[in-house]
Amino acid sequence: MAISLHQQMRQTQKLIMTPQMQQSIQLLQLNSMELEQMISQEMMENPFLELSDDEENLQSSNEERDQADAGADDSPDDSGLSEQAKAESPTANDSVLPDEREDTRQKGEETGDATPDETGKDAAEDFEKFEKNDVDWDSEYGDSDTSAYRATREDSEESDFTTYTALNESLYDSLMRQVRLSVLAGDEIEIAEFIVGNLNEDGFLDCSPENQAMIMLYPPELFTTKPTTQTSERLRGMLKKLRGSEAAVYAVELKHRQLVAMVVGALLKITPDEAMTMSRREQALALVARKLKKPAEEVAEARPEDLVLETVAWRMKSDAQTVFDVLEVVHDFEPTGVAARNLGECLRLQAEERGIRDRVLYEILENHLPNLQQKRFREIAQALDVPESRVQDAFHTIARLDPRPGRSTTKDSPRYIKPDVFVKKMDGRYMYFLSEGDAGRLRIASNYRRMASRNAREAAQNGNGSNAYETGQAQYANEKYKNAVWLIKNIEKRKSTVLRVTEAIMEYQMEFLEKGVEHLRPLTLRNIAEVVGMHESTIARVTTKKYVETPRGIFELKYFFSSGLETDSGNDASSRSIKEIITQMIELENPRRPLSDQKIADMLKDRGIQIARRTVAKYREQLKILPAKLRKEVS
Repeated sequence: MAISLHQQMRQTQKLIMTPQMQQSIQLLQLNSMELEQMISQEMMENPFLELSDDEENLQSSNEERDQADAGADDSPDDSGLSEQAKAESPTANDSVLPDEREDTRQKGEETGDATPDETGKDAAEDFEKFEKNDVDWDSEYGDSDTSAYRATREDSEESDFTTYTALNESLYDSLMRQVRLSVLAGDEIEIAEFIVGNLNEDGFLDCSPENQAMIMLYPPELFTTKPTTQTSERLRGMLKKLRGSEAAVYAVELKHRQLVAMVVGALLKITPDEAMTMSRREQALALVARKLKKPAEEVAEARPEDLVLETVAWRMKSDAQTVFDVLEVVHDFEPTGVAARNLGECLRLQAEERGIRDRVLYEILENHLPNLQQKRFREIAQALDVPESRVQDAFHTIARLDPRPGRSTTKDSPRYIKPDVFVKKMDGRYMYFLSEGDAGRLRIASNYRRMASRNAREAAQNGNGSNAYETGQAQYANEKYKNAVWLIKNIEKRKSTVLRVTEAIMEYQMEFLEKGVEHLRPLTLRNIAEVVGMHESTIARVTTKKYVETPRGIFELKYFFSSGLETDSGNDASSRSIKEIITQMIELENPRRPLSDQKIADMLKDRGIQIARRTVAKYREQLKILPAKLRKEVS
């Protein structure tokens, strides 16, 4: 078949996202706090935007804008705008800078005020007077008061001592400070700093084979559980260095696991098929054995707590004994139990620090911790040849220790929630109010609007509007004015959309408002989309990261969407309401005889809710509630 070039005409339909549409979608995704931050940023970049001082100014501004738009509709005057500005304008009313001649003529006829020409003259004189008075007062009176003094005085008047809080010292900073105050010196300090830098948020030294492989400088892309496009690109780059460009080109269509197998195979000098048969743990151990120059079987049989000493020693160019000695010093740091290599070692360090002398307790921590976590006291007692009561005493002592010492010093910053919508019951009816904040006070700056109007009128009167108005400053003003109008319109559209969606959700969940969480109904995005006449993706954007304050508390809008289960009455019960019932059942259970999953399922069936035992187990795990045998209280 011959290859040739030819032209072909084709007609297609495409949806082009204009900047205004993109901004509208972006605003829907923002909550009230993010919207205020966005408005503040826009006000810094757009001089046509300002915040009204009070509601009266806002009302007058809206009336003035409406009258200006009405005047533009009755007598449009586009002569002052460039052809490019007219073509780019969103609507006829928005593109034209406000021409107030018609509005002024109407006011003059009603009140007997100045004529349109006089009004335009007054506006020009006002602007010229404004330009004369717009001086840099800091430079004029710079000698009278220093800027540093003024800033301090203003801060002292407006600041509140409650806004100042102590700086929280992180676990890393605390341990690094203790390293500098310790008896370590020379290379030992570097080893201690490396150990501190590799602790996880719980304060443990991660001894997993994958982490040890990364300690030995293997790329983390080989062990990630959440691959991305960037991860695959890096793996192809490594494959290109190891096996050449041809292998990298061949790997374009391969999945992440196949790419990892090819890279690991190239490193270990085995085939990709052999690498595919290995688990992630086996691959990591084989890579560690390659760097340590030891047989893979020997590395696989070693205890992870001992192997990590060798991997850290390899990285720091030291020996395992030195690393162990440094680790023993770090174990003496506060909080007690930090830098432990496993849970048993962490609890043992805390028991030793408290001066506990119980052979059974230390034996349990060393060899029987998994059985203790499952409360298999009888098996532990038989293995240690001690009474079961001694095992229970050791259990109570261990339960008072901290299994996550790193969390004791790490304090998360409080997460403040500002409701986006308020639902209040007034005179027997539920009313919906939007938290507008600065968005409700945003308007077009009157000074800049009058200036633009005057320039447009002068350009039209001179008869050379296309030349006089087509300057850099005029184009900048026209663009900023249009952006300001579009932003205000999109914010108003966002308000209407959020209120409509919230009202639809609350009307659907009216029983929740009246009776509580147990009466939530199953709800999907499609249900609300059909009510408000919008697409499901729009509903998803509106309900993301937005909160509503109801008489029942503050909830995320996503909270009201859930699947359902069939009941004996023929209606569906929300999964969230069922979870709430399960939580209440477990809170009221006898600690010595906790409810099993099957018992909870039977109790729910008595209430008319058809549910399987495995579904109860799934909901219980989602609620992070332990199974019955682990909730059982031991005397």
